[in-house]
Amino acid sequence: MERSSFPRFLLLALAAVLAFIYVPRLWSERGSEVQPIGVGLTETAEFAIGKEAPPTCAIQQDGKFSAELTSRGAALLSYRLTGDSRYTDAEGKPLELTSVAADAPDRLALRSDWRSMGVTGEDAQVAKDVVDWKIASQSPTHCTFRYEDDEVALEKTFRVGERPYEIVVSSTIENRSDATKKHRLAVENTAWRRNEDVKGSLGRVSPLMTDVACSSAGKLERKHLEDFEPGDFKEPEFHNGWLVQGSQAEFTATSTAYFTQALVPTSGPAPQCALQIEERWFRDQYPDKTKDPAYGAMYRSRLLYPTVELAPGAKTTYEQIAFIGPKDRHVLAAAAGGQHHLTELIDLGMFAVISKVLVALLLKIYGVVGNWGVAIIILTVCVRVLLLPLTWKQIQSMLAMRRLKPEIDEINRKYANDVQQKQVAMMEMYRKNGVNPFGGCLPVLVQMPVWWALYGTLQTAVEFYHTPFLWFGDLSAPDPYFILPIVIGLTAFLQQKLMPQTAMDPAQAKMMLYMMPAIFTVMMLFLPSGLGVYILTNSVLGILQQQIVERFAPSAPSGGIEVKEKSPDDDGGTPQGQGGSRKFGTVPAKLKG
Repeated sequence: MERSSFPRFLLLALAAVLAFIYVPRLWSERGSEVQPIGVGLTETAEFAIGKEAPPTCAIQQDGKFSAELTSRGAALLSYRLTGDSRYTDAEGKPLELTSVAADAPDRLALRSDWRSMGVTGEDAQVAKDVVDWKIASQSPTHCTFRYEDDEVALEKTFRVGERPYEIVVSSTIENRSDATKKHRLAVENTAWRRNEDVKGSLGRVSPLMTDVACSSAGKLERKHLEDFEPGDFKEPEFHNGWLVQGSQAEFTATSTAYFTQALVPTSGPAPQCALQIEERWFRDQYPDKTKDPAYGAMYRSRLLYPTVELAPGAKTTYEQIAFIGPKDRHVLAAAAGGQHHLTELIDLGMFAVISKVLVALLLKIYGVVGNWGVAIIILTVCVRVLLLPLTWKQIQSMLAMRRLKPEIDEINRKYANDVQQKQVAMMEMYRKNGVNPFGGCLPVLVQMPVWWALYGTLQTAVEFYHTPFLWFGDLSAPDPYFILPIVIGLTAFLQQKLMPQTAMDPAQAKMMLYMMPAIFTVMMLFLPSGLGVYILTNSVLGILQQQIVERFAPSAPSGGIEVKEKSPDDDGGTPQGQGGSRKFGTVPAKLKG
């Protein structure tokens, strides 16, 4: 392929890819392409449980949430965020954070399992895994369920907490038999996700990507689907499909990128964590699970209490705080009293230490300007200024390479057909002139953790969720009109065009001129707009920096370069050129010869 036709081929290929991805969406309704951020249902919870739904009880916290509790298992049937216009679904309705699989209607959040981990048989206090409770009392802020038989009396109360997005769950069990009985309580958070819901796209993690987590001994352990293979764990840690943590649990949670369901024990025996991610599909009908449109996974995180034996007439009480809401840093910091460090649920990646500093700076800036988009722009400028010493090292390396361009050109000409000798001559030239050709790479490598930390910060900030800026209505979602990716691509092209290529092969330079902008454009089609604002700002600052460098240190002229042999009796100064045997200077082209 001729070099001149490569850019056209690249643009045609890019156009074909975009057409393949987006043209089908033109014939689909918007409701079918936009999923609520907290939901991954195959059926609604009510339909899954049955046409004759059991009695329910509703509680609410003004301006925060409304919850519906079912007497089938005394569990959470529905939980919707209210009061904040950002927390709505595609239809403008309050965002639903609970999810139920059609084939497992009893696996509801905040369900109590009194027979967990093999506590069954005649000496088990409770005879069934799921019982039908009765509503004993209710109000807008609390709901009490009771269950009684000849062997046991159970009472479970859900009460709206004092802090945002909290429900206090209290459970009491009483032995009514004439023999000693045992139970082992597990209270869990559950989320169902279809495989289609958690798929990412070209660098962007799906907002519905879910994990289960356990905090114990001051350390948070997070598990994803790909991390959770039974072969990776052995007894006693792995028991009946559950990964059981050995030490005392501080909290356990099931989370997406922006929202979490967390359970914090507050009274009763010290519990452990138990985590499980269970793949589910119709195995008989679909030997290949990926072919099943309903294929998904059940994400479960439990507080698992130790086995307790109750004498006749004895009873015991357990209490937990359930936090179900957005991963707002200020709210999480105060959740469950503030001493449990729920802010660790915000996954900032491997450079979390740097990310926390950037988050603190971003919040400070927002507190002054009051606009998240503007705060991102100012944060980008601040980070650029803080990294200026490293950037200056890059500039110095670039200028040093620019000064050597005449010698580089001469070596390329002299050894055009001898690659090995060319490399030897180049390295000798760099050594004699005290120039490190990779000197500009080290500052970039040092900066990479900062850029990745900023990437993680902007991609997980719930503050950007459904927050409008300029023409796009959601900083946490891609630009719906693709204006931002195109602008970023154009600025990347301009930046490549303005950057002098001193030591790069012309064919490679031409490829980079078109390839890098194309890559940036395609990536930004799916990345959050907040991240796009950062990339665009950083590109503009890079162009300004390049213009300043060109103003004070212009490029070496491509013509008028004369190569002169150095005479044996020349002395003084550091020898320049290949092996110190050549001296380079520039004279006007019209004076040559």
